[in-house]
Amino acid sequence: MQMENGQSPKEKYLHDFTYHGQELSVTEAKNVLFQHLDNNGSVDLEKDANGIAKIRLNNPRIKNAINVKMMLDLDEITEKLSQWTDCKGAIMYGADGNFCSGGDLKMAKKINNAFYGYAMSIYVGHILDKFKKLPIITVAYIDGTGAIGGGAELTTACDYRLMCNAVDTTAIGFVQSKMGIVPAWGATGRLVSIMGARKTLDLLLEARLFGVTEAMDLGLVDGAVASLADAEAWLSRKIKPDVNVIRAIKRMVRCHDDSQEAARMIESRIFAPLWGGPVNQAAIERQVKHKK
Repeated sequence: MQMENGQSPKEKYLHDFTYHGQELSVTEAKNVLFQHLDNNGSVDLEKDANGIAKIRLNNPRIKNAINVKMMLDLDEITEKLSQWTDCKGAIMYGADGNFCSGGDLKMAKKINNAFYGYAMSIYVGHILDKFKKLPIITVAYIDGTGAIGGGAELTTACDYRLMCNAVDTTAIGFVQSKMGIVPAWGATGRLVSIMGARKTLDLLLEARLFGVTEAMDLGLVDGAVASLADAEAWLSRKIKPDVNVIRAIKRMVRCHDDSQEAARMIESRIFAPLWGGPVNQAAIERQVKHKK
């Protein structure tokens, strides 16, 4: 179906409601964000002799919220893991008993317009695409207050998600719509692969926080464990085959996701105009992200 001006309905939507500013390559997007680098927080890599990597989100003062420094660290770590030929699996977890509370609100206030939103979406989406394609088995271990907003997006780049069942307060929630935005880092397509389109629609519209039982019932989370050590033991059972067999299996499964990259680029264009819009700015000022 064509509109009067020759555009299809999809083309018209993309023209009317998406980002029309300066196009950016991944390198250009990285350089735009680098201007707002601070030295708070890090993402740390520990290599285990058994072929397991531990990736620690380390910004405990604000429950491991992600800032530009941590984005750059995760990019570098992903590259290192792609070159570690003996690696079989990796666990992503948060320092001081919390996974990740999302994007750093202090950073968000500094780069709160469509251009910066587009740059952030392009760069972090690229990192998580690379991470998802690593030829190893990856697990997110979600504990403490849990994985909120951007923190929940990080978990979708992992093959599996495990939640801590030691306390009742641990949650996972895609709360972006409360913030007047949509997922920025490619999680929508990954959620559709994990849960299906209808459940993803419900998840993003309702912006709820889910405890471990409900998250498992939804298929969003793959298991419950009591500690990081238990998560490592859970992963160890998955990576018993030879390293080359593991890598072949992972590549075979992920080759069916190749079409998602083009969709993620469209997601970036849809996200950008909402970032820094009036609803988003008001939500940041009210700090509504964690409110139920």
